[in-house]
Amino acid sequence: MAAALGEDVLVRVSANAAETFTDAYYVALTSARGSLPDYYVPKTVLPSGKLLPQISYNGTVVSDPDDFSNTYTTQMPYTFFEIQSVNAHVLNPALAPLDKAAKPKEQELNMSILVQVSGYVRLIERKEGPMRAFSDTLVLVPNKEEAGAKGKGKTGEGKSWLIQNQNFRFVV
Repeated sequence: MAAALGEDVLVRVSANAAETFTDAYYVALTSARGSLPDYYVPKTVLPSGKLLPQISYNGTVVSDPDDFSNTYTTQMPYTFFEIQSVNAHVLNPALAPLDKAAKPKEQELNMSILVQVSGYVRLIERKEGPMRAFSDTLVLVPNKEEAGAKGKGKTGEGKSWLIQNQNFRFVV
């Protein structure tokens, strides 16, 4: 087995992944709603019968990224997100067994990350109107082509991390 990554590397990787991912995701929620399914793991039924991804959006459970995107696009008014806080922690530092020759980059892309996001969202009005507080908890996993995702491709384009679980809530 390869040497375990140090705590400093785990913190750096999780913080960078959370920042990069959330920057793009909340822009997509505002202005690229058609791309939302690209931010989630492909719809999968595990042997236990559990469906992935698991999306809970303000109490409504959705397990299909396309259904979530369609509902969000057709039923949500204009949204503007103002992120106040992003907190990331490595949830599982070793999702799959790696051999002794595994490179550090392979190890960095073999973890799951818990991301907690809080801030404000403005609904309906683009520039004026009340801001509502929100809290969003995400579990990010690496984007692997063999998992059925689009992967990063030969050009290195694409998302490095995808949402496996999400729990979004407006804060009262």
